[in-house]
Amino acid sequence: MIENTELGSAVEIRGKGKAIDDYCKRVLSNKDVVSYILEKLVLDNKGYCGIKESNIVDESIPGARIEYDKLYEVKLPKTKIFVNIEAQSKENPGYPLINRAVYYVSRLIDRQKNKSEGFMKSRYGEMKEVYSIWIVMDMDVKKEEMIEVHTFPEKEDKTLMNIIMVYPLKEDSENEVIRFLHILFVSDMEPAKKKQILEEKYQIKMTRELEEAMDDMCSVIEYYERKARLKNATANVRSLMTNLGIDVDKAMELLNIEDKYRTIIVDNLKVIKHRKYL
Repeated sequence: MIENTELGSAVEIRGKGKAIDDYCKRVLSNKDVVSYILEKLVLDNKGYCGIKESNIVDESIPGARIEYDKLYEVKLPKTKIFVNIEAQSKENPGYPLINRAVYYVSRLIDRQKNKSEGFMKSRYGEMKEVYSIWIVMDMDVKKEEMIEVHTFPEKEDKTLMNIIMVYPLKEDSENEVIRFLHILFVSDMEPAKKKQILEEKYQIKMTRELEEAMDDMCSVIEYYERKARLKNATANVRSLMTNLGIDVDKAMELLNIEDKYRTIIVDNLKVIKHRKYL
């Protein structure tokens, strides 16, 4: 069981949100996954010469440190571009997410000046395009468009600042990249089935790191689902005890609680009683 593993301890300490964030970063470290996302959302199957992972910490502005989830330098035949990829659990984390994306692409432009990978002095014509891709796993209002693209300036040949908001919530979407990201970040499909589809349909090589990330995330989900079930069961047992005036064993018997969970529920009830009298 997850409670008896290092993963279980980490989940308890860091919480579900941090566990999911860690999973997303591990998945987005896989070159095959990143390549697929880039080819479908940025390069339009035009190809590239190489991908290099860049330093995710930007402290170029004093007091305005930011840390990207992932940042890549992508070499094209005649130039290069910079691509930031962010995984976000909610569309509305307390502020407009698009504002944060605008700030990120602005910083990616700013960090190019007087840098060998960017442009020198006033040679603004050599400024490289930047992209910020946001994979949003939940949203407040259902939208017709599951991929939103924001660009500046509005030119066909070169758009310097590009924001792509992706909402991979629709399992049966007609868009291939939506289905791909749904499998990776949203679906509760069994890990073995996920791995099979990713390998056979999307040619994603199952590295040890990617397999471990997917297995760990499955364990995290199971852990929290189990905690939720036990919380509900404890509440139901307590309700029966109060309303029917029966003891805990009788209440659990009426609710057909499995033997392996009974000790945990009894302990939960003791904690609740203790808190009540504090």
